[in-house]
Amino acid sequence: MTKKIAIIAEHGNGKVKPITYELYTMAQKIQELEPSECDIQFFILGQDTKFIAHSINANTGENTHSVDIPVAHYNGSLYIKVLSALFTKKRVDYICAPHSTSGMDYAPALSVALKGSCITGVEEVEKSEGKICFVRSLFGQKISATLVGESCPLVMTLQPGSFKPDPFKLGSPNKKNNGMVEKIVECSGDKMVFTGTRPSASEGSDLDKAEVIVSGGRGIEEEENYQYIEMLAALFPRSATGGSRPICDYGWVKYSKQVGITGTLISPKLYIACGISGAAQHVDAIRDSKFIVAINTDPDAPVFRIADVCIVEDLIEFIPLFVEKFKKRHRGHR
Repeated sequence: MTKKIAIIAEHGNGKVKPITYELYTMAQKIQELEPSECDIQFFILGQDTKFIAHSINANTGENTHSVDIPVAHYNGSLYIKVLSALFTKKRVDYICAPHSTSGMDYAPALSVALKGSCITGVEEVEKSEGKICFVRSLFGQKISATLVGESCPLVMTLQPGSFKPDPFKLGSPNKKNNGMVEKIVECSGDKMVFTGTRPSASEGSDLDKAEVIVSGGRGIEEEENYQYIEMLAALFPRSATGGSRPICDYGWVKYSKQVGITGTLISPKLYIACGISGAAQHVDAIRDSKFIVAINTDPDAPVFRIADVCIVEDLIEFIPLFVEKFKKRHRGHR
């Protein structure tokens, strides 16, 4: 019996978001591990999404359904209503959604509506004892959990950056079709009303322009110690300072400086993480940095797994000594 994998495409401003093709890569991994034949299909909700549906179809060769709903912007309750009705009629075994603000909103509720199961923040797919398992991090990436969905359908959200799309695995021309259009009617009367959007505080920040970014985390211990982050950043031209989510929540730095999935995704030439343990949301946002240096007192900090240089020191002591040494050496070369 053929199993079905549904991918909920994420889009914005008339374009497919990159996470959609990461979801496709995860779906292909499930397809490889499943003993039964698997059929992959895309579903995209919104107004006038037929053009985007054809774009997905052209890039993957998979059946793509453009589901017309009467709102142009994300509406959680409407997504749950439409998708639960759709997947009750069109039975599926796996539902893949992005671990984004919208995906995290509708995915758990959708699994409840369909009487299925839900695994959020998936980072890897593997097979163990004949079962397909899904791996995710817990407790700030200190441990990994291997989970199995016991009820069908299994709704999953994928952690961005976990599966990089392979251009050689995209659909072949002989699979291409014109993309099917699925129109949903009687969707009016929803209680949630869209009132507008506001730009993220990180838009227009210096983080996306800087060649060197120095960020502080909970390890700086006090707000006044952020001066050490600024002191280190001042050594480099075209630099900027950032912070992890916790110190932004504490109000020690502005949210415009937040580095993370819910803040700013960065790709500088050099990234220096000071007192940052390395939660998944932070690590995924810095993966594209060319060179990563991490300073932390905990030798087992998850950030050390992706750092090119690992410094196990107290940043409050290390940074002033480093700055002093750097300036002496710089003066000596004049």
